[in-house]
Amino acid sequence: MARVDNTGGAGYVIDNGTGAAVRTKLNQITAAINSVNSGSGDPSINSAFQPHIDTSSSLFKIRNAANNAYVTIGNISLDNLGHVVAASPTMTGDVTMSSTGFLKVPVGNNAQQPGQSGAPSAAAGQFRYNSDTGQFEGYTNAWGSIGGGAGATGGGNDEVFFESDTNVTTNYTITSGKNAHTVSPVIDSGVTVTVPSGSLLVIL
Repeated sequence: MARVDNTGGAGYVIDNGTGAAVRTKLNQITAAINSVNSGSGDPSINSAFQPHIDTSSSLFKIRNAANNAYVTIGNISLDNLGHVVAASPTMTGDVTMSSTGFLKVPVGNNAQQPGQSGAPSAAAGQFRYNSDTGQFEGYTNAWGSIGGGAGATGGGNDEVFFESDTNVTTNYTITSGKNAHTVSPVIDSGVTVTVPSGSLLVIL
């Protein structure tokens, strides 16, 4: 953990000299190169593209091309310098997206739904697009369609028809405190539909 000062020359420049002064400057420079220049706060002696570690914050930084500011690369106390990895990332804190394009959510069929055999565990807050049902769905204590997943449609600007599948193919639990309705469903063999206490299921 070394950083150069003005002893024997400004920064990484070695002044003409003899003996201890030159040796001290050479030792400072080689120590800084060996350790990746580090110390509390930003250095007072800088050059473009100079990397350093601020030991007071654990931030790894590099000087910009204009040599007028440091740009933070990451935090050396965190895995991957605190950056999100490409595969299965886990993020903490709030996430802001400034794009005007889109966010693509996971797409999968019923068999790939978390909680199914061979799939990841289901957990409250999960969100996906079900390619079998053609609906967006979310998980609380069971999977269910969410806004835009089972809205009313019709001819022109009419919104009068609610469509649902004809078969119940997987176990389903009505959300506690909610009521549900469906039209003449066929409940497949071995499938259970659970109606919590205080909820209603109306089958037309």
